[in-house]
Amino acid sequence: MTNGSNRPVRKEPVPQHRICPLLQELISQRQILLCQAIRILGAADRAEDVLQEAALRCLSRETAAAEIERPAQFARRMVRNLAIDRLRRDRHLITGDLPDLPVTSDNPEASVSGRQTLKNIDTLLQSCPDRDREMFYQHRVMGEAQNHLAERFGLSAARVHAIIGRVHTQLAPLCLEALAR
Repeated sequence: MTNGSNRPVRKEPVPQHRICPLLQELISQRQILLCQAIRILGAADRAEDVLQEAALRCLSRETAAAEIERPAQFARRMVRNLAIDRLRRDRHLITGDLPDLPVTSDNPEASVSGRQTLKNIDTLLQSCPDRDREMFYQHRVMGEAQNHLAERFGLSAARVHAIIGRVHTQLAPLCLEALAR
């Protein structure tokens, strides 16, 4: 900001009594909240983004934040939830899940290429053990939860997750090849 003489005008700092208690908590517990977000996200830069988003939410909802009884617990929960939301949003970066392939029915080359990719995927899936193929299909195509699959197949949830991840890793190069075309 400048005044009439083009000299910068210094803004006075906001008095502490005017900052909402939730924002004060975010500032005073910044390192703890940052560590919590890093633990969830695994990256400091993404954790910083989460803290900034939390602060912006506090500033945009100043009146509602004044009504919070326990701002320390609320701040921790808010940062945790925002970090988990960010993790879910960025899941494809971690797991390698690919977006749906576009359907182009007016391009015969793309149609033939797509059919070939599907044939290659089917061949690879057929080479997997029956149990692994069934788990992958039930989870990725039918949307069944991994903990339900673990109960049904008598395995731990971690084992089911590892099996599905292994099959997915085997299929990923075929899907990347299809996207490159």
